[in-house]
Amino acid sequence: MRKSMHTIREGLTLGQKQPGISLQQRGGWREAVEAYGEALSLAEAGELDSAREILGEYHAEHRKILVLAERDGVPEAMVAYAVNLAERLGFDLVLLSIDEAPRSGGLFEQRVREGKQTLLDEAARRGVSCAHILRQGARDEVLNTVSVELKRVEFVITRRPEAERRGAALTVPEFSLKC
Repeated sequence: MRKSMHTIREGLTLGQKQPGISLQQRGGWREAVEAYGEALSLAEAGELDSAREILGEYHAEHRKILVLAERDGVPEAMVAYAVNLAERLGFDLVLLSIDEAPRSGGLFEQRVREGKQTLLDEAARRGVSCAHILRQGARDEVLNTVSVELKRVEFVITRRPEAERRGAALTVPEFSLKC
């Protein structure tokens, strides 16, 4: 069971999981090697408490699916797919809205508020932890930055065409849905 609250750097909070069965899945190889390497170094230096703390933090961090909202929000098919996948895998969801034209101001924020609600509501209904992040900048740059900041982002779900996706240099796998 996951009952603890998880806070994202922007001060957004992931909702609590409902009591029930939860499968724990460990992070990717790179994150595991980094965490275990750091813990091993500390343990060899006699800092056993610090080593235990690092391993505890690594295993406490939940795996995440990053969902990229487009200008028109998140289509229902994408909402259903993302929430269902997160529920089955035991992952958290993070909806990312990117304002690539920073001068759009309130209009962008209004569209984001309207577009995010369907995903947040469906995730809450199904007991999937979900948060929303709003950022400004170039899409791939923001995707990479957020993936690193959040830790344990396993992949990104987008709607961008495959031809456009091939040119991206993301640090996590990206899966495009046609919807």
